[in-house]
Amino acid sequence: MIFTFKRSLRLQNVVNSERSAKSRLITLLILLCFILFLHSLAMFYFEDMAFEDSLWLSLTSVTTVGYGDFAAQTTLGRLSTVALLYIVGIAILAQSATTYFDYRYEIKNRLSTGKLNWKMKNHIVFVNCPRETAEDFFFHAISGLRKSCASVAKLPVAIVSDSFQDGIPTRLQKLDVVYVNQQYLGDDAIHASSLLKAKIVVILSRNRFDAHSDSINFEITHRLRDLGFKGRIIAEVAKDHNRARMKKVGADNVLRPIRTYPELLMRAILAPGSEKVMETMFDSTGEECIRYDVNIHMKWFDVITKLASKNHGIPIAYEDSTKDLIVNNPAANSIVNARALFVLVNSGKKKSDREIATILKESRISPKAVVKKLRGKK
Repeated sequence: MIFTFKRSLRLQNVVNSERSAKSRLITLLILLCFILFLHSLAMFYFEDMAFEDSLWLSLTSVTTVGYGDFAAQTTLGRLSTVALLYIVGIAILAQSATTYFDYRYEIKNRLSTGKLNWKMKNHIVFVNCPRETAEDFFFHAISGLRKSCASVAKLPVAIVSDSFQDGIPTRLQKLDVVYVNQQYLGDDAIHASSLLKAKIVVILSRNRFDAHSDSINFEITHRLRDLGFKGRIIAEVAKDHNRARMKKVGADNVLRPIRTYPELLMRAILAPGSEKVMETMFDSTGEECIRYDVNIHMKWFDVITKLASKNHGIPIAYEDSTKDLIVNNPAANSIVNARALFVLVNSGKKKSDREIATILKESRISPKAVVKKLRGKK
């Protein structure tokens, strides 16, 4: 829950020109302690009580418990009790209780609206979030992150954005996400999110189709490195020709913004570099994933070795012939019954379905022969 997470991060109140509920509560508690001390002294002098007994009488009287084991007997003692406890002390205690609940409400409100400074370390910070996709994007992205077994999957997450003017949604709070309500990554936002102590910073594109977003991300990346940020920076770019520029200024991983598939971004966090592998599935330059409509009934290991030995790509999945199901990365010794094969092929190496079917019908090739052939040996 969010309050458990709040305690673990040791949140710090934002300095405010107005007197906050916390400052009022502290003032009331100090005043209450002073009143109890004065009453204890009065009981010590007027009633000739031991100081610990006079303090006990003060506490039981102000809380209206009144065990009756001690009581004021003298006129001055009774007047002191009425003036200090019944008139002042009990009123201050009641006001302290009310102020405490105001303080809890104030904390909860600042928490949801992003008005707190957070003392964090080795966390993940998202900045420059596009407002139109914020809630769904972050929910699916961070939900996928939390399901991973990687160590970074459990890191706390901070979102620096002005996208949640009505407060961060409850479903994001339940994912141990905190919110810093800042439109731009200025000094206040950097301080409030403890950004320079983060493990990973993810710089999103505010407009995934506008090259101007790349200039903004470039400036953010450059500034973070100038400020001495040592963690990993993952930056989005709208235009591919800006990738090298972003890398040069200090980004560790660069990828295109894909709002409908946030899991791709999570791959860059969980397994740096894997996002580049996955991006090849979305275009036809370099490597691409090709579907071959061929009937297969053999071990998956044999499918891999036969195609690899002919330099025809790497099979990554198949479509089951008995079920409407795509099977990804099957076990090497599993028997494949398929009507289609998905192969990662280098550009210009695509073959016809008939050619692939012919290769797969050839006799099984031993692993040693595959290795020799790939090394250019006979």
